[in-house]
Amino acid sequence: MDAFGDNLHTNADYALLFTYYINLESVSFLEEFRDGLAKTEPAYTDRIRNFRKITSPILKRINKWTDLEKFRNSIIAHPWRDKKGEFVVPNQGYYNVPRNWFEVAILLNLMSYIWSLIKEEFNEELTNALQYVSTLETAAKPPNEYNNLNSDHLIMAEEVAKQCNVLNKNYYLKVIPIVLPNDSE
Repeated sequence: MDAFGDNLHTNADYALLFTYYINLESVSFLEEFRDGLAKTEPAYTDRIRNFRKITSPILKRINKWTDLEKFRNSIIAHPWRDKKGEFVVPNQGYYNVPRNWFEVAILLNLMSYIWSLIKEEFNEELTNALQYVSTLETAAKPPNEYNNLNSDHLIMAEEVAKQCNVLNKNYYLKVIPIVLPNDSE
C-alpha cells in the first residue's frame, strides 16, 4: 500500500501482466518458428519441412486464436495503438486471444508440446546451440549503487515542486522512501 492506503498493484494487475507476457513470448516464438526456420541451412530443409507437418495439428489449434499477433502488436508491444497509430482500448474481449486462466493454460500447453517435439527432433542441434550460446556470455556490468537513491528522489521531488509552483499547480509529487537492501544479504 502507498502512503494514502491505496494498493499500488493488485494481484489482478500482476495476473494481467503475466498473461500479456505469455502472449508476447508465444507470438515471438511462433514468429521465429514460422520465419526463422525458413532461413535454415539447406541440409535441414527436409527435416524442417517434415517437422512442420508433425507440428501442424498443434499450430492449427493455436491459430484458433486469430488475434494473438494483433493483440501483441497493438496492446503489448505498442501500447494502445493500432497499425495506423489510432488509439485502441486494451479489451481482451474484443480480441480473439486467451481471455481467462483456463485458455492461457491451454496456450501454454500447446506451446510446451511444440517445444517438447523440438527437443526430440533436434536434440543434438539444440545441445550444440546451447553450448555455443554459453560461450557468447559477456562480462556482467557492475551492480547499481543505491546509497543516494532516497536523497536523489527527494531532490527530484523538489524539482517537480518548483515546476508545479512556476506553472501555478496546486499538487506535488509525494516520494515514498525506499528501504534499501542490506549488503550482507
